[in-house]
Amino acid sequence: MLELIGGCDTIDGDFDASIERLTMAKRALTDEISRLVASRGGVSHLAETIGEMLVNAGGVVFPVSRRALLLPCMKHRYISVLLMHFSDGLPRDADGHVYLETSPAYFEALLDELTLYETGRTNTVDLPPSKAADPAYSEYHSLFMRELPSFSAPTHSSRGAATTKAVDGACDEKALADVIQTSLSDLEKVMKRLTRRREEVVRFLSAMEPFMKGQDDTGDDLAVLSLNVLGRQVVIQRRTLLRLGADHPLLTRFSNTPPRWGDRRVRQTPTKHFVNTVEFARRCACMPKDQLIRPPLMDESERELFKEDLAMYGLTYSPILDLPAGQEWVMQSTEEWVAVLDLMDRPTCRPSLLFKSGSDGGDFGTLLQKVGDASGLLFLVSHNDTHRFGAFVDGQLKPPSTRTNKYKVPSFLISISGAYSRPTKVPIPEARQVVEVASRDAFMKARNADSRGKLYLSDGYLWLAWATPGPADDVRSMHQWVKKEDLPDKDYLGQFNDHNDECTLAGDWYFTAKEMEIWHIETARGGWFEEAAPHAAVEVGSRKPKGFISWLWRRGDE
Repeated sequence: MLELIGGCDTIDGDFDASIERLTMAKRALTDEISRLVASRGGVSHLAETIGEMLVNAGGVVFPVSRRALLLPCMKHRYISVLLMHFSDGLPRDADGHVYLETSPAYFEALLDELTLYETGRTNTVDLPPSKAADPAYSEYHSLFMRELPSFSAPTHSSRGAATTKAVDGACDEKALADVIQTSLSDLEKVMKRLTRRREEVVRFLSAMEPFMKGQDDTGDDLAVLSLNVLGRQVVIQRRTLLRLGADHPLLTRFSNTPPRWGDRRVRQTPTKHFVNTVEFARRCACMPKDQLIRPPLMDESERELFKEDLAMYGLTYSPILDLPAGQEWVMQSTEEWVAVLDLMDRPTCRPSLLFKSGSDGGDFGTLLQKVGDASGLLFLVSHNDTHRFGAFVDGQLKPPSTRTNKYKVPSFLISISGAYSRPTKVPIPEARQVVEVASRDAFMKARNADSRGKLYLSDGYLWLAWATPGPADDVRSMHQWVKKEDLPDKDYLGQFNDHNDECTLAGDWYFTAKEMEIWHIETARGGWFEEAAPHAAVEVGSRKPKGFISWLWRRGDE
């Protein structure tokens, strides 16, 4: 830059122009964030920070401590930001209380944990194990305990003027270069932080949209409807039921305008069944589309009768999952997704796409960059039209700066199709639960062959970027095998090598994958997730139900 400018007398104009462009871009981004927040009734500075606010959570009014919501563990959580900063953007009940479309049972459990935290008896706000395993509690918690790291209002800075003065005071090329580099670097860092903040705010607003007033919502849409079942009032918003369909049976049952049922009392459905039906419908309508929604936990003895009541109100006892599946993806159906997630035994999880070879290519460096430091990685591989498999690594990929890094990490393999007739878990002996990752310019050599690769899982049961002599330039060039003794004692349908007792979950031991994906399987800690940015290949937005799965929850029938 200095060579082009050529000295102290000519640098000021170019530097001022660069600073001005970055400052204007920063101001535009700051203003956009402020507009996004204000458009949904949000404020950056709180008028009240003490005392209690009354919140109608699903029909029950609770006093909520503002101080508790602003404690360090809580102030950046979605639920705190929503109630404290966006109360003007939330619906109100007939008495003027903030209305939150959530389960009153969950909200009471949350406030119990919040009370323990506020009084210093615990240092977290986690659900107890019994509730963390119940989707009626854990799915709300996983949503409301996501983090919005930076919500404070971004401010305009006069740093540009200060750095311009520093340039004016510099007297030689090196001093000028140092000032320019530092100033532009600082502004670029600010721009990156602001861009990240904008993305975080957009994700927050998208996830919280079902709970906020909409610009097109009418008074009728925001109406809080109620029914009585054995003396208990069950409440849900009209617009929540509208998300399930304008002619949905539950909307007709709750409606206070024609078409409606004449009786406001529920007489033929047990209280437990009706409440669980309404709560399942509420979660289906309000949870983000990337979150697995499981049906209510019911004792086996009453499950069949509960399914009958669900069906009467237009629902099925099935998990709901809006993840991509079909021809362009490794997973071919929602049923396969749920089956694989069940095999992983993650009762509350949220898959998010990190890498997809079809859109990201096969470069190993790109794979490492896309995966980053995410922990809990599901590798999905489509060899051909018949054979698909996966591997789960319950940890991170840890590439070294030079050469390779070999380390232990819990892992197992999964056959999706081809090697078995149904999705099947292939446990790996603990001694083989090893991952080795090469740096971008390094590779690993196979122990018993003149072949090389860039990454292997399960101590070599799956190699990526494999070739002879190798390594390959494309991570889709693979080698997959497994010892016969490590396969489950089930109906293996794949290839078998009699010479060395080796099998494969693919259609061959050496192949180029048709597609490979890596998914981050976020598992709720105490019932909540940290927020993650979505992959460009996956559509982002709130859940818009398109009808429910017509098959029964596999685990429930076993």
